[in-house]
Amino acid sequence: MSQYAVRIGGPAMSRPMVIAIDGPAGAGKSTVTKGIAKRLGILYLDTGAMYRAATASLLFAGVPKDDAAAVAAYVTKLAIDFDESGRVRVDGKVQGDSVIRGPGTTGEIWRVSNNPACRAHLVSLQRAIIAGREAVVEGRDATTVICPDAQLKVYLDASPEERARRRLAEWSAAGTKPTLEEVAAQIRARDASDTGREVGALTLADDALPIPTDGLSPAEVVATITAHALQRQPFIIERLLVDQLLVGRSRQPGYVRVAQGDVTDDGGAWQLGLTNPTADRQPATVHDLARNHGGRQAGTLLQGAAVLVFAGTGPRPGQPIALPMLPQTWYVIEPGAWHACVQIHGTIAAWAESSGITEDRAELDAEQIAELRAYLKVYLPA
Repeated sequence: MSQYAVRIGGPAMSRPMVIAIDGPAGAGKSTVTKGIAKRLGILYLDTGAMYRAATASLLFAGVPKDDAAAVAAYVTKLAIDFDESGRVRVDGKVQGDSVIRGPGTTGEIWRVSNNPACRAHLVSLQRAIIAGREAVVEGRDATTVICPDAQLKVYLDASPEERARRRLAEWSAAGTKPTLEEVAAQIRARDASDTGREVGALTLADDALPIPTDGLSPAEVVATITAHALQRQPFIIERLLVDQLLVGRSRQPGYVRVAQGDVTDDGGAWQLGLTNPTADRQPATVHDLARNHGGRQAGTLLQGAAVLVFAGTGPRPGQPIALPMLPQTWYVIEPGAWHACVQIHGTIAAWAESSGITEDRAELDAEQIAELRAYLKVYLPA
C-alpha cells in the first residue's frame, strides 16, 4: 500500500501531489519550478533536460540527424532518468550541463522534440519517473500531455517585453547587445512557433491556472503557486511545518483535548480567550512575526477568515509559508516558531496558551513581506 493511502480525507487526498507547469519560453518556469520543489520538498522533473540529453547522445553517436526514422530508432532505445543529485543520465551515464545546454545541442534539439516517436518515448519515461511520487513537472506540454490529471496545473506567462528585459539583464554573450524591441520580436516569433507545432504544441489547458509574472519576483511566484497547491492538498502543510505546527481535526479522538495542561511544556494551566483582528495583524499591515517561549499556543477559527504564517525556528524569521485556518480544526503552535495570525475584519478565533508564555518579535524584510502578500492574495482576495 502506498504511503499516501493512510492520509485522512479519502482517496482524493491520498493521491500524491503533482504540480504541472508550462508556459512560453522565458516566463521563468525553470527558476520557479526548482523553487517550488525545494519549498515543498518534492521531486523536480526537468523534462527539457531529457530532450537535451537525448539530442546530445544522438549527435555523439553520429546518427544521421536528417533521417527522422533513424533518429526515432535510436532515441526510443535510450533509458533517460536522473541521479540522486538531479543530474540527467542517459543509459546510466550522467550528462554534463556544458554538453546538453551548449549551442550545438540547443540548435539541434528540435530533431528530437518534433519527432512523434521520440516524444512519445520521452513522455512515457517522464510518467514513469513521477508515478506514485509527489512532483513538480516543468515542460512545454506538462499540463496537457505528461500530467493531464495533475492536481494543480499552472500556465506561467509574461509579456514578450518582460521576458526580453529578463533576457537582456542576464546577457553575457560577446558582441553587440540587441535592443529590447529586437529581443521581444524574437520572443514573439518563438511563441508563434511553439504554439503552432504539429507535435507538442504549447497550449493553455482548460483547467490550468494562468499566472502572469510581470513585475513579480521568483519568490512571489513560488509563494503564489505554493498557496494554490496547499488549497488543493492541505495535508502537505503537516510535513512542511512538522517542527512548528501540529494540525488536529476535532473529529479525531484526542485533538479536541489540546487545551489541557498536559500538552504544555511546563505542565501549567492554560489561558483561554477569543481574539478579534488587531491593527497590525490585518492583511495589508503585517510587517513582523512573533515567537513564543515557555509553552504552546492552540487556536481554532470560529468565524470569518484567517491565515497562519510560519517562518521557521531560527534566530530570525526565514522564508514565510502560509496556510488558511479551516473550521473544526485546531492549530497548535510549537514554542520557538516564528508565526503570525492574519485576520480579516469580522473574524473571531479561539485561542488557548500556557500561562507564563513570553513573546519575541522580529521585523520582516521587504522580500519576506512581498512573499507574504503573495500568499494572502490567494487566500484572502480583496
